[in-house]
Formats: sequence, C-alpha cells, structure tokens
Amino acid sequence: MESLKLAHENLTSALERLNESIDHLEQCRKCESTKETMLTFMDNSKLERSLRDSLIQRFEFCTDLFWKYLKKYLELIVQITPDFNGPKPVIRAALKAGLLSETDAETLLKMIESRNMTSHIYKEEIADQISANIPMHYKIMHKYADSLMPQA
Repeated sequence: MESLKLAHENLTSALERLNESIDHLEQCRKCESTKETMLTFMDNSKLERSLRDSLIQRFEFCTDLFWKYLKKYLELIVQITPDFNGPKPVIRAALKAGLLSETDAETLLKMIESRNMTSHIYKEEIADQISANIPMHYKIMHKYADSLMPQA
C-alpha cells in the first residue's frame, strides 16, 4: 500500500507541473496577441515553441506515471493481477473493472497515441496539435488521480 501512496504522490506532483506548463503556454499566447514580450532576449515565437516543447515533455512524463499508477491501483486495490504490460491494456483493464467511463477510456487511449507520437515529432503541426489537446488530457488524468486516491 505504501508503494501505491508514493506512486500517487509522484503522479499528483507531476500533474501540478503539467498544469503550470499549460498556464505558462496560455500566458505566452496571450502576450503574443497583445504584442507584449515576456523576455527581451527571445522573441515570442521562440519562447512559445520552447514552452510548447516543455509542455509536451511534461505531458509525456505524466502520461507514463498515470498508466503505471493505474496498473498499480488495479493490482493493489482492485486485486487484479494483470498479465498485461503497457498502457493500452492497462486502460482497457481499468475500463473493464469499472474504474473508468467508456468515454474517458477512449480519450485516454487517444492520449496514449498522442504520447507515442511525441517521440517522433518532426513537424510543427503535429507538436501544435498534441499541445492543443494536453489540457483535456490533463483534466482526465487529474480527475482519476483524485478519484483513485489510495485510502490512508
């Protein structure tokens, strides 16, 4: 049970950092629309790309922590000994166990696909598309991090 609590703490901490990146990128985009500069040594387009890339990196980290926490929760709380490995089977098992709604499970599976694409980002359009969906993915991960919290 202690390992589940530690995994939950790591997940919630990472989600807090992801939320910070979401806020920072949104603030940068607002500055661009008002022609303010956030930093004098970097134009807004370079700063926005840097913040977007940071957001994507934090998203990768949170996605990995999320599915691994979900797996541990299935093992320790639901007491399903999984004979699977990898994020998609874990999400499907959590859906089957009634931990996730069908709609959220579908969104989480798309989130895993986006996370897998981040390893192969060579196009700005793909990075922009993935970063645009991260706030939605954050909300779902945060929702389940709250609802699947280990009991004291």
